[in-house]
Amino acid sequence: MAVEYILSMPEPHTHLFHVEVRVPSSDGPVELVMPSWTPGSYLMREFPRNVQDFEAHDASGLRVDWRKVDKNSWRISIDPAGALTVRYRVYANELTVRTSHLDASHGYVNGASVFMFVRGMEREPVRLRVVTPPGWRIATSLREEDDGELLAEDYDELVDCPIEIGEHRTLVWEQEGIPHRYAIWGSGEVYEEQLISDTRRVVSVCSELFGGLPYDRYLFILHVAPDGRGGLEHRTSSSLLVSRSSLEGEEYEKLISLVAHEFFHVWVGKRIRPEPLGPFDYCRENYTRNLWVVEGFTTYYTELILLRAGLMSRERFLERLGDSIARHEALPGRLHQSLEDSSFDTWIKFYRPDAHTPNSQVSYYHKGWLVAMALDLEIRRASAGARSLDDVLRVLWARWRERDVGFPEDGPGGIQSVAEEVYGGSLDGFFERYVRGVAEIDFDEHLAAAGLALVEDGVTGRDDGEGAPQESSIDPSGVNARSGPRLPAPGPHEARLGVRLTEGGGRLKVTHVLEGTPAHGAGVNVGDEILAVDGQKATIASVGTRSSRATEGDELRLVLLRRDRLLEVVARMQAPVRRRARILPMDDADAPAIHVRKGWLEVATPSNG
Repeated sequence: MAVEYILSMPEPHTHLFHVEVRVPSSDGPVELVMPSWTPGSYLMREFPRNVQDFEAHDASGLRVDWRKVDKNSWRISIDPAGALTVRYRVYANELTVRTSHLDASHGYVNGASVFMFVRGMEREPVRLRVVTPPGWRIATSLREEDDGELLAEDYDELVDCPIEIGEHRTLVWEQEGIPHRYAIWGSGEVYEEQLISDTRRVVSVCSELFGGLPYDRYLFILHVAPDGRGGLEHRTSSSLLVSRSSLEGEEYEKLISLVAHEFFHVWVGKRIRPEPLGPFDYCRENYTRNLWVVEGFTTYYTELILLRAGLMSRERFLERLGDSIARHEALPGRLHQSLEDSSFDTWIKFYRPDAHTPNSQVSYYHKGWLVAMALDLEIRRASAGARSLDDVLRVLWARWRERDVGFPEDGPGGIQSVAEEVYGGSLDGFFERYVRGVAEIDFDEHLAAAGLALVEDGVTGRDDGEGAPQESSIDPSGVNARSGPRLPAPGPHEARLGVRLTEGGGRLKVTHVLEGTPAHGAGVNVGDEILAVDGQKATIASVGTRSSRATEGDELRLVLLRRDRLLEVVARMQAPVRRRARILPMDDADAPAIHVRKGWLEVATPSNG
């Protein structure tokens, strides 16, 4: 029995999707349920809040009584049992990859935020008909019948195939005998030939790593907006949101990085995944301690994919890695939260950054990237370059792909177990320090295995360091597509003092105070207004000048206004601790280390399919 949906948008400018659900015969009450979150973004977004005008009718068209029984569920009484038609509308006016958006120019459907499911029928086939405004067309990776109806094996597939509706541009090519497409919405000149060529290279690198492509069609939905950035993975498609500046020049690296990141999730995240991540419970949190694998491995391989595809030089690869290491080492939260805890608590912390975030948290994207790199180099060192993290992924792929279930959270078959199988020994100390614990990552040791050294390149003060260094754009939700929440980094002079400041209307306010810095030791609070520094009116410029001229042991006297109370504090300056790190070849590297380095960085450029 198929559940049938009809999606229409008769007045797109109202931002209201109209949804009709036709439920086949069933016994007793029927419950329709709207998810609270969407897979790939681990926050309860409470999609039921956007539902309005719910109504139900029996097979003869008569209204049927219903009652909402919790925040997600509508229970409908139908007696005698028979077919049922439910109608409701969904307000969709949030342009992100995790939500849905409808206006006069297009419609974008993230299924979990629009389509209710019938409780107990989640595994039944689904049929969907989309009624479009004149001139609009549909792009989705759902299968299409001759009559235009779209088919899904079940509800999971329905919501895992986003839909772009409108007058979008379409780019089409075939790779390994499989059709690939871009559906592009928004203003901005896309250099189509370059985008296709570079995407082909990304696809080719991933295919070579895993031994082929695991799908029979793939769709990239690309939204171009004045600002914002985001990406969300799906089994046979991905949704990408970029700014116009990302379409060319140096900023283009952000676009192709996002393409590579979300495409790699075809394997890691959607098919190689922790056991709790599918099948999903759409109404409650789905906890896992292994998001650092899903996102950290993917962030690391994003860099490797671009390197292997010839889209990034070795020098740029090492530059990005060095910047990321420096930011991580400047983040106080690295000493307080483990990777496993960061993964587990993502539902309540990661997507809700606040003033204390840099002092208490790490990003499972960012630290996960660095730990994946360290694990890769450790395996390469121990095997004299014969094995790598690639082999860990291949074992996971061979072991779990056909079963389409997740790997265990821990124990036999878990990520540590498989890594040890490839490594040829125990990695318990590595995982205890870097994954379950908060020990400092010994970058010097791991890089030395590849004949590389971490070198300081100028002192710039302290940074909040959250997120990958090259990703400064913030999407409309304040969440960085690649590295999760990213707080604004202080300028170098602000960083010397250990604060982040905002200036407006003649007022200088503190938004962040970093643990262990002069400002933290002096008792400066978030929300304080700095009135004066060493007797001078405080501005960002004057604070910068005074802190940059100060040497270790000097004292800065700050006059603060805190909740209408004046007070003075003394900040004792420290030696700058934030460094910019460079990664350079070691002059005395031995032959085994050079061999490891060549295997790691000097990968042959593949064809572009």
